[in-house]
Amino acid sequence: MFALIVAASILTAQDSGAFVVRLGSDTLSLEQYRRTATQLRGEYVIRAPRSVHRIYTADLNPDGSIRRLELITHNISGGPGPAESRGTVEFVGGGDSAIVTSPRGDSIVTTRVAVPRGTVPYFLHIYGLVEQIGLQARATGRDSSAITALTGANSTSGGYVRKRGGDTLVLNFTQGQLAGLGPFTFRLDRQGRLVWLTGRGSTVQVDVERVPSVPMAAATAAFAHRPLGQLSVRDTARVTLGGTEVWVDYGRPMKRGRVIFGDLVPWGQVWRTGANAATQFHTSADLVMGGRTIPAGTYTLWTLPTQTGWTLIVNKQTGQWGTEYDPAQDLVRVDLEGQSCVEVVEQFTITLEPKDAGGLLTLAWDCTRVWIPFAKR
Repeated sequence: MFALIVAASILTAQDSGAFVVRLGSDTLSLEQYRRTATQLRGEYVIRAPRSVHRIYTADLNPDGSIRRLELITHNISGGPGPAESRGTVEFVGGGDSAIVTSPRGDSIVTTRVAVPRGTVPYFLHIYGLVEQIGLQARATGRDSSAITALTGANSTSGGYVRKRGGDTLVLNFTQGQLAGLGPFTFRLDRQGRLVWLTGRGSTVQVDVERVPSVPMAAATAAFAHRPLGQLSVRDTARVTLGGTEVWVDYGRPMKRGRVIFGDLVPWGQVWRTGANAATQFHTSADLVMGGRTIPAGTYTLWTLPTQTGWTLIVNKQTGQWGTEYDPAQDLVRVDLEGQSCVEVVEQFTITLEPKDAGGLLTLAWDCTRVWIPFAKR
């Protein structure tokens, strides 16, 4: 739990700023905010999966912790749902419980949830709240601080903020609804202002840059009809070979102007082989792949890309988030064949197709294509 003493010099001065949030070559959202000793107020417009404009207002206690948060959402895309919705979080009882109001259809639902003191309301892609988390972590004076975030009407998520040299901090969620979200690496300057943040290495691979201001009104109008949709859609590749069903369920991230292998996906590190939840692999009969037997069942697929070759990992753990890889659960590791693509592949693609007396599993993204044949045992 956070200690809640934030330096008075930070809170007595007014401060304002803005953030540009990018995902590769795409601008995902724009945010602007103002902080005083008693209030944090901001607004942002985001394009995924649909375009919405939100206004957040956090009233602060004398010690700098959040006493009440209001979030107003405007549906600017013209899609289904109300034009405006409103939710609130208010900490009561000395901060050991929260009263949450949230829209549900045409009505408002009120719930009360017990929380540790110092709990922070958290919504993904509100970077004024990440700054708040960083301020409270810095105020503890410790190199590592536990965090509890209120992430729903009756749900919390636990994690930590750790120092990583100088003014750089790392936020990671390890428990609850947001378990597996992160790490987010960010920097607070000496005045406690969020300067930059990166989600590289997480399942939210954004880059956040602080700027003096953003054209919020113009961006809201422009983004209304330019939603990005689901950032990494889920897809399933299937093949049936002599009555044997084989499928792979995976997330499909886009290149978005980025260098993928050796940068976004580092060399020499196990990769989730997709996005978001771990990539699932199922076979209804025993298979032989790379000379190794894979018994009928469901597994997860991972890869180890290097500059000299790729390894496919079949892992026995299933149902986990894509950052939760346990090497102790590995079933087999087999080498993949590969080559550079003739054309750049914009969206990560896994295919399964018949090949000779068996099948062929192929992975393709950016300028890389790797594959491995398999057969029924």
